[in-house]
Amino acid sequence: MKRGKIAKTIRRTILVLSCATFLVVSGIFAVEIYAEQKSSSNMKKVQEMASVSVNKSAASETVEDDPEKESNLVTLKMEYLKKKNNDLRGWLKIQGSVIDYPIMFKENDNDYYLEHDFFGNKDRNGLLVLDKRCNSDLDDNHLLIHGHNMKSGAIFGTLKYYKDEDFMRKHQAIELDTDTEQRFYEVIAVLDTNSTGDNGFNYAEYIELNDKETFDSYVANLKLRSLHKIASTATYGDELLTLSTCDYTMKNGRLLVVAKRVC
Repeated sequence: MKRGKIAKTIRRTILVLSCATFLVVSGIFAVEIYAEQKSSSNMKKVQEMASVSVNKSAASETVEDDPEKESNLVTLKMEYLKKKNNDLRGWLKIQGSVIDYPIMFKENDNDYYLEHDFFGNKDRNGLLVLDKRCNSDLDDNHLLIHGHNMKSGAIFGTLKYYKDEDFMRKHQAIELDTDTEQRFYEVIAVLDTNSTGDNGFNYAEYIELNDKETFDSYVANLKLRSLHKIASTATYGDELLTLSTCDYTMKNGRLLVVAKRVC
């Protein structure tokens, strides 16, 4: 009889603990869903603001097949958005992908916009960040842009698709809008590396490519380690764009998608 009571108490305790665990896990899951929905909603607001600013300007003039007028619309878009947040430095877009995001810059701080949205709210998705060592006016010959590798696919969560050669071939064009112009880049390398240089290549040391030797060394490392054989390469005098996100194939891993400016 006594043993029966003890067993019954144990079963009740296990049931209570199981229910409590379920409620805690469910609560955490609900909070994550809410945070992701809020982040997505706020990003859509920014994208809609960008779209509205362009559409309003386009309504007053014909831009079809006119690169100069198209560039003017990009400038107007950037001017409009910078009135909302002056930390905006550019806009990155890859056709056929979800990557269509503002690029932010905060002096001497790579972390703030990896943890906040365009409106200054805490956001684990963050935004795209121009490395603090780059010139904020985007006039360097090498731009390094960071973004989180989100499981939802947000921000740089889809860069991993560049590991697939077919996807890479179909998405080699990258658009970057600045205050003054619309730029286009072509992918020249996709590689897995790490942030510490343990594998003999520390990409983070190649921010400034101001001399031919450093430039050539960076490109040689990229081509040597690229996951795909890509005919297009870069020579000193070209402008490079490196997109960087976390990668989990190695400790402190990073996935790089590197492109050179073509126009």
